[in-house]
Amino acid sequence: MAKLRERRQLRLSVPASPPPFPHLDHPFAALPSTPPGSPVLAELEMLSVVGRGAGGTVYRARHRRTGAALAVKEMRDDGAALREAGAHLRVAAAAPDHPSVVRLHGVCVGHPVAGNRFVYLVLEYLPEGSLSDVLVRGALPEPAIAGVARCVLRGLSHLHRLGVAHGDVKPSNLLVGHRGEIKIADFGASRVVTSRDEAHHQSPGTWAYMSPEKLHPEGFGGGGGADFSGDVWSLGVVLLECHAGRFPLVAAGERPDWPALVLAVCFAAAPEVPVAASPEFGGFVRRCLEKDWRRRATVEELLGHPFVAGKPSRCARQNEWLTTFQDKTGQVNTSIYGEE
Repeated sequence: MAKLRERRQLRLSVPASPPPFPHLDHPFAALPSTPPGSPVLAELEMLSVVGRGAGGTVYRARHRRTGAALAVKEMRDDGAALREAGAHLRVAAAAPDHPSVVRLHGVCVGHPVAGNRFVYLVLEYLPEGSLSDVLVRGALPEPAIAGVARCVLRGLSHLHRLGVAHGDVKPSNLLVGHRGEIKIADFGASRVVTSRDEAHHQSPGTWAYMSPEKLHPEGFGGGGGADFSGDVWSLGVVLLECHAGRFPLVAAGERPDWPALVLAVCFAAAPEVPVAASPEFGGFVRRCLEKDWRRRATVEELLGHPFVAGKPSRCARQNEWLTTFQDKTGQVNTSIYGEE
């Protein structure tokens, strides 16, 4: 008990919020140009607020000329907006319509309002909701979980090849496409890792899905490789949550606060796999949740794992689980795009 009390007194630092962009020039001067054909802000009609969060406000919008539905994320023009937009543009430049990443249509800079200037990300709008909406209705069957894993791994593989660690893989940042596929969203906590294993400043992700090396860097080490491995840990937690139908790292009914998470992730034994799980699922999740990030599976290794390999090419079947998060009125929770 003495050791338990001692551990609960630990104070592990959370990464500080990034400082405002220090340069006088507009920060987007150094970024690649907005993709060709991107909508201009004046062409968009803001229809409703989808969600608000620390990263900004997200709107459902309509392109006036074509009637296309879009999502627009409004952010204060500072260093955090620069990093998020930069990560989106890096990904979009390599593959503007990757099937497992939410599509970026453009980056716009608005006119100053009351001394504040805002940056707008014009994004693909997915009205079906997020994986967190699906999990409100309970656990998923393993074939559907395998589809989720396959989609997220393909998205992460694309990001990691570009040197981008997502940094905040969680159910509310995994959106559901029209055919039931999963798409990675919200680059607010992303990190660009250089070839020298150095990384640019990063906004903190979500504690509940953070890996041991993020929660306790002094005890578990770090570096550029750890950033990519942190995404794999987060995916493992998400898949356990899909199987259990609830957040899996604390007891049912327990709040995943900071002390409980540090104990569970950094000091307790490895997270348990449900007894009813298949050997394939158990083996896959255990490789995701290796506490030593140097021993944790890579995305490419997991793409070849029996749990996801050799399955149908579609990432997830709509008729298997897409409708499970629609309520009796046919409405869906649209608090998505990373804003809660």
